[in-house]
Amino acid sequence: MTPLLTADVFGWTVRPARRRRARAFLVAVAATAVIALHLWYDPPVECSDAAPCGPDPLNAVLLGLVAAVPLVAFVSLPVTAALAAGFFATDVLWQVAHPALASPAWLSGADAGLVVLAFVAARIAPPGLGSGAQMWAATTSHLTLPRPSRLPRYGLGWRLLAVPLLLVACGVSTAALVSQSGADARLAGAERVTAEVTGHPDDYSLQVRLPGGRDARITVVAAADHPVGAHVAVLDSGDGLYQLVSEPYDTSPWLALAVLAAALAAGCLARARARGVAARALFTGEQPATEVYVWALGGRVAVYATDARPGEPALLEFFALSRTGSDDIRPGVLFGVPAQRHWCAVAVDGELLVPRGPARSGRFAPTYGGIADGDPRDATGVPDAARLPLRPEEIMALRPEDVSADPETVHTHRHNRFSGYAVIVAASWPFLLVLTRLLPDLPYWADVAMTAPITAIACLSGWRLFLRPRVSWNGAGVSVVGSIGARLLVWSDVHAVRADRHGAVTIETDHHGAGLVVAARAEHSLLPRVLSGDERTSTQLAGALRLSAERAAARTRARLRDVVSLPPAPVAPAAPALLYAAWLAETLTYALLLH
Repeated sequence: MTPLLTADVFGWTVRPARRRRARAFLVAVAATAVIALHLWYDPPVECSDAAPCGPDPLNAVLLGLVAAVPLVAFVSLPVTAALAAGFFATDVLWQVAHPALASPAWLSGADAGLVVLAFVAARIAPPGLGSGAQMWAATTSHLTLPRPSRLPRYGLGWRLLAVPLLLVACGVSTAALVSQSGADARLAGAERVTAEVTGHPDDYSLQVRLPGGRDARITVVAAADHPVGAHVAVLDSGDGLYQLVSEPYDTSPWLALAVLAAALAAGCLARARARGVAARALFTGEQPATEVYVWALGGRVAVYATDARPGEPALLEFFALSRTGSDDIRPGVLFGVPAQRHWCAVAVDGELLVPRGPARSGRFAPTYGGIADGDPRDATGVPDAARLPLRPEEIMALRPEDVSADPETVHTHRHNRFSGYAVIVAASWPFLLVLTRLLPDLPYWADVAMTAPITAIACLSGWRLFLRPRVSWNGAGVSVVGSIGARLLVWSDVHAVRADRHGAVTIETDHHGAGLVVAARAEHSLLPRVLSGDERTSTQLAGALRLSAERAAARTRARLRDVVSLPPAPVAPAAPALLYAAWLAETLTYALLLH
């Protein structure tokens, strides 16, 4: 059986969720844009005594469908495509029934475009793991898993979520129809009278004086359409129910909520079915079978490569039905593709561990254990992966100039300015959205005074985190200007270099994790490569620094006299004029938007 090596899965064991959700995000944005166009360009509905705005269930269904599309897109794209098609068909029927209120022809074209986009997004498969994974799957051994006697009901959580949504849909629709039927029966023989508007208790209520001096309160669509002192036609049922003739009793808007809940329930059921199909496919055909090391305890299963070194993280982790196991690492057989969000099973000591769900990242699992002479360890005695020598595949992933063996060459790194300023501009928006809801109408310069400190904090944070840090290094040491602090270090003073998937690289200077932080491009950055430039990723930067440190340590162990000069001393730069200009422009622009 083929052993699973770290080099086999290097570079394709991570499938970022943000790329997986890109299709749903695109459909949701398109649906939101279509909703905005309808609100802006659809002819307004005017209610009058001659043409009252009666109940319109078809319009309520239309509203429920269009509101469900951007929400269900993140649950099930096939259901979203069906909802978009239903919205388009319902909109066409409504326009045929109301020719005077028909939308512009180009707007119907936008609705059709949304349907096409939703179906295309549902049919296009998400990005795979690449050619490396395909080559690995083609060359490794395959076996058929023994089908366990009992499989869990996969997708049970989604089904449980669908149940209350269906109950809400049924309850709301039933209550709305019953209430509408009862109100229609009460108003069937109602008397039509003329009343005078005497007040506006709120934006959706009128206080009126009926003939005989009686006062009544009537719910309306917009109280501002009926000024105080105006006379309105009112239907008086004689038992306390009053309605404007132009606005009869209408519970159909509640049907929109019922349609929305039913659409979300359909999305949850489709998601549950897709989860069950993916899980059962693991046991219905041949799967890649590889030798691995396994840690399994309490239903938690971590999988390691056969050449894993002490301190290295697990390749992946999943939860199994069986809660048996022992707190040690044992050889086993992995069935399936060892990647996140793929379904895998493991056989250990003759027992098949059936998964409860797809695999997730191994960074949450315990690191590969074991004690061996010469293992680099931190102050607690635990193996430290950040101090292990780079693997050949990790070196091959670095830039050629960073792999250069000349220790005199000075390499430099600085975060891309465009992405730094983009973060500065975007960081203020959440606070401004909150201010628009909390603040009353203020003079323009008062809004400037409110936005100035917020944009100043955003600019200062962006400067410290993204624009200020920089690093230079060669074979002798490293010169770092971090988010906080600046130092010139020889490699023997560097304890470890760590990178996270968000783009931060920490150059640790002691055993407690303290050090200098430098920004780099995230492993799966949303910023296109064209805009981010030829910038190192956090993994590439950390690998280049670790490689220089390893070579310096090797020269020291070989007792070679190192005469390489240190890189230039770090100089913390002052904030550029462009940053102050950005702060001023942001402050004035955001204050204008608030005003």
